[in-house]
Amino acid sequence: MGGAGSNNLVDTLRLVDADKSSDTERHTTIGTHVIPMELAKGEADHQYLVPSASDEADYVAAHKRIAAKHDADVLIANSDVEVAVWSRHREDIPCKHLIPDPQVVAGVQDKFEFSQLLKRHGCDTVPNAPITSIDLIPDALAEIPAGEKFWIRRRGGSGSVGATWLTSADQAKKWLELWQEMRGFQADEFVVAPFLPGRDFCVATLWQNGEFAVGKIYERLTYWGAQGSLSSMGSSPDCARTVAETWPIEQAKKAIQAVCSEFGTQPHGFYQADLKCADDKTALVTEINIGRFPQTSTHFDRVGEYRMLELYLQLILDPGQNLPRDVLDVVADRFVLRGIDMPVKLVDKATLDAFEENRI
Repeated sequence: MGGAGSNNLVDTLRLVDADKSSDTERHTTIGTHVIPMELAKGEADHQYLVPSASDEADYVAAHKRIAAKHDADVLIANSDVEVAVWSRHREDIPCKHLIPDPQVVAGVQDKFEFSQLLKRHGCDTVPNAPITSIDLIPDALAEIPAGEKFWIRRRGGSGSVGATWLTSADQAKKWLELWQEMRGFQADEFVVAPFLPGRDFCVATLWQNGEFAVGKIYERLTYWGAQGSLSSMGSSPDCARTVAETWPIEQAKKAIQAVCSEFGTQPHGFYQADLKCADDKTALVTEINIGRFPQTSTHFDRVGEYRMLELYLQLILDPGQNLPRDVLDVVADRFVLRGIDMPVKLVDKATLDAFEENRI
């Protein structure tokens, strides 16, 4: 609690409550964080400072005490680290949840292993090559033509930390040496892949007992902090637009089904996928986030017929009630604008066109 992603979830719950009748019970939110300054930015009704998730036993124990104090109904983890911890302690979760099994979480949070998984199941994905040491960077780049862009990133983590595009083994060596010297990352934490120059999609899906319920999509157009990024790219958009195209959603569905098939489970809950395009017809799944919502959850809860968080809670609290089925909840050309120290703003294409018409 305190980060934009968790505050966005609280904001969505308040929108849900605002739509209810006056005699309906409202949601009460409880937030936690390890850093006081972050917690102070939180919007939850009750907020607590807790141990770091890296101190797993203390972290879990603290949340059990908080859940007992408030008789909490639902736990929502909202970072990859927290999802991984709770997946290893599912038997200790003191309330209802949709935290996946630990082997499923591990299978998608390692980006190299994830790409290998998709390959085994015949899904379209960008080929990843692991870097085993700085000296063997040329071996990892063997399949990428000399002088062409390639993407280098960490096998784990989020927020595009350590990620950029480069064009030579020498650049990659310098890049890894800096991250190793300045941040303590090791070379074998990184992978390389061909750079995909096409469109960039984010897809959100909900599933119930193996059946597809609702899918939404937006396209990243520009990236937050791009001017300070070596690649001018990132994972978090400062401008995105909703699109009516559904083929990336279909690609994401195949990848999600592949993940579940690999581990003998069935899709159930919320799954978010990132896809990058090699050309105008092919969207390749680059990663799947499970057990948590993206920072940009507002993009999926402010446009279209359904709010994903509202359906997600229904799935947890009333599992016997069927969600909608096979809904592609897509809307074209709603632009989602974000920036530091400003609320998310949604505008339609006509608003932007009007500025062009009034150009001086």
